Amino acid sequence: MRLHLLQHDPIDYSRDNIAIWSRERGYEIAETYLCNNEKPPSFDEFDWLIIMGGSQHAWDEKDHPWLIPEKEFISRSLEQEKIILGICFGTQLIAEALGGEVFPNKEPEIGWFDVSLTPEGEKSFLFRNIQKSFITFHWHTDHFSLPPCCTRLAQSEPTLNQAFVCKDRPLVGLQFHPEITRDMAGIFARKYGHEWVKGRFVSGREIVLKQTEKIPDTYWLMAAILDNMNQEFKKWTAIK
Repeated sequence: MRLHLLQHDPIDYSRDNIAIWSRERGYEIAETYLCNNEKPPSFDEFDWLIIMGGSQHAWDEKDHPWLIPEKEFISRSLEQEKIILGICFGTQLIAEALGGEVFPNKEPEIGWFDVSLTPEGEKSFLFRNIQKSFITFHWHTDHFSLPPCCTRLAQSEPTLNQAFVCKDRPLVGLQFHPEITRDMAGIFARKYGHEWVKGRFVSGREIVLKQTEKIPDTYWLMAAILDNMNQEFKKWTAIK
């Protein structure tokens, strides 16, 4: 299986939980750094498309003109019925492509916070063998409305749509960041924490660093989600 990641910031994700999972299972993984004006891959180059997070806003096309061809590529990937996973900003772009709206969230959410499954989430393939509530890393100031034909699977106190699937599509959107390891969270807090304006759901640099020392390894969550997707969408594509 071949995974292709669309990257929006010049950050090295070669040691994140997606990369670890891919290496453990012997899957190929490649990246396109759209922020460096790299061109997206052709559709015959990948089996899964993973649209990663980013510091941009979905409406920032003037400041980031590469967003225009990326949005076209996402729409075409949906038409091609590719297996797609969106994370944070990537999920916002997917939601927009499916008819949702992206907007500033009422409150930013940055740090380690709980996510709770909806009743639909508890029944979904996506969270099989995952507890009803779990702690994970967040880093977003924007959010989105749930697109038509999609089902909300998880939420947090400040963020209504933390995970969704879409009927009759091999597609998953996650607002939270299960790909981020404890090491990455520490690096981000030390490097960017001074920019985090403390709020109800913005922990601040020192709190994030202290929590990161106590948080159990984060790999289990990303691995469980990817394994569940792999199992479900292999069946889905076989039916198709």
